[in-house]
Amino acid sequence: MKKLLIILIALFAILPLSVAYAEKYGVYVKAVEKVEGSFEDTISSVEGALKKNGWEVLASNGNSVPEACDLRAHTIVIKSDEYTEAVMGHGPLSSFAVPLRVGIYEDETGLNIAFTNPASLNRTILGDKVEAELSVNTMNSLSDILAGAVKGTAVKEQIGQLRKKGKVGGMGGGDFKNMMVEFFSGEGKTVAGITEKVKEGIEANEKGWKLVYEMALDSGNIMVLGVNEAEMEARAYRIAGEKRESKDNSCPGIDHGPAFPIEVMVYETDEAVKIITLDGMYRMKVYFEDAGMWAFMKNMAMPAGIISEIEEMSISKLK
Repeated sequence: MKKLLIILIALFAILPLSVAYAEKYGVYVKAVEKVEGSFEDTISSVEGALKKNGWEVLASNGNSVPEACDLRAHTIVIKSDEYTEAVMGHGPLSSFAVPLRVGIYEDETGLNIAFTNPASLNRTILGDKVEAELSVNTMNSLSDILAGAVKGTAVKEQIGQLRKKGKVGGMGGGDFKNMMVEFFSGEGKTVAGITEKVKEGIEANEKGWKLVYEMALDSGNIMVLGVNEAEMEARAYRIAGEKRESKDNSCPGIDHGPAFPIEVMVYETDEAVKIITLDGMYRMKVYFEDAGMWAFMKNMAMPAGIISEIEEMSISKLK
């Protein structure tokens, strides 16, 4: 009996840690719903509040929405020096975690604000227990900033795929660090020189891809380019919302607006300068897994096609 009591005491002693670690986080957080004011004024207010609280706006642009959707969506790409410094301490691939994205979107109930959730994504990108406190604090801080920027109902609701852990499993899943696609590796090159060639390729492409933002990290030894294409974006939102669509919720997938743009990274290793991006199917699983397996199966060719087009334009001026 005494031994059983000791075991039970030990179990209760570790229980809070286990529960905290197992907490589910959504890929996105809906910060505010039923926002008062116009779409344009909301964008302006959100940008102003973010800048006032130390966040740099890298890009602010309207999203493409599915055909026949008469609702609007907008994404603001942001970074913070303090957050960046902490995240970048974990190596070059942590660059994918640096830009966070805020989505402003309409549904039949009104105007909403959501953002990519560092408490979820950093589990995947950095590792389950890496920068956990920073991630949760940043999630809470952004929720408060966005709620304070406008008049509306603060909800801080976890949305998108809910995950207890970082690793994205199943078909197309794996460890984040193993899911990179390398387009180019060149000795005797500079990050600045290769980046300019990549940008030329993006500018010259004839398939609708646009450069949305560029971000220099690690004193210029890493460049992140955010790219997007309207038809691809709209199709992704249609897929994301397909199983949630109803007469009262006509294009729900635009709540996943902060999934884009897609990151292309140019960085320097000891051996060469490389161009990489995240595997297409894996990236879709990270941001859109809640769409369900059937949605993925019906659109199996889409992720590979996206990566093929990004590779083609990224290296087109390097040939």
